[in-house]
Amino acid sequence: MQTLKDKTMAKKFLIVDERAVARHVIRKAAATPHDTVLECVTADEAHRAVGVFQPDCVLMGVTLPAPNTLKVIKSIRKTYPDVRVVAVSTFDETESRRAAVEAGASAYVTTENLSELFLLAAPERLSASTGRQKKSRHTRS
Repeated sequence: MQTLKDKTMAKKFLIVDERAVARHVIRKAAATPHDTVLECVTADEAHRAVGVFQPDCVLMGVTLPAPNTLKVIKSIRKTYPDVRVVAVSTFDETESRRAAVEAGASAYVTTENLSELFLLAAPERLSASTGRQKKSRHTRS
């Protein structure tokens, strides 16, 4: 059985936020020491990086400047449908959550609930540690 400490469970994350402190907090919440993490400041950088870096998951702040986050989520999901995109926000607003999921985000998490980010970013980690997979209320069906 694989455990969370196994290097075979290592993931590649692309973290996108204009604020360095936010990127740091997201990294600490989602990544293990075995994971590879690339950080981007803008949505444009992120879109280009997805094709080159080929992450397992993009963790994207929802308040990025133009082009707006929702357009980039749509574009990433259209071009790279297997890449999981998790929208990260300071605010738990129903409209923002709905818009992010409709744009193609696999999940929406607030900074208040960052402890969930570890599993939302890579849900197979739960099944590796417990033998089953949990469905979060923040993920789309």
